Amino acid sequence: MNTSLQVRISKDLKERFQQVAKENNKDTSTLIRDWISSYVAKHQKPDEEVAAELYMAGYELQQVLGGREYVSKEFANQLQEYSLTDQKQFSQLVLSTYLDLELTVPSIVSKTYQGFAYSQMFLLGLVGDKPAGFNEKQNRTI
Repeated sequence: MNTSLQVRISKDLKERFQQVAKENNKDTSTLIRDWISSYVAKHQKPDEEVAAELYMAGYELQQVLGGREYVSKEFANQLQEYSLTDQKQFSQLVLSTYLDLELTVPSIVSKTYQGFAYSQMFLLGLVGDKPAGFNEKQNRTI
């Protein structure tokens, strides 16, 4: 299914863009689609990288809580249930935990809303082992 994207630009810029595209025998819509595709290809993180960052975010939260032994089993079980049944509830519970602890929410946490695998990676980090190569001095502050 195709959709449209509405972009606000000045009238002058639009006219100059159309003129230059015409002079180069290019379609303006094609140019914009190509630019968007190129931008996404260049800047979109691979799933493996997103998963690793989510694991780290979960592990860092675990460390803030005092370590794996201080992560409430009830909290972990609730997250597990939500990860299987309701991604929105999962994300809300994680976000409210950060807010309750007055922590800055890592931007990668927004990815937990995008599916089971991503929420599971965060959860695995929360209850899992220290990642290989993890150095506390290089740990991000959450």
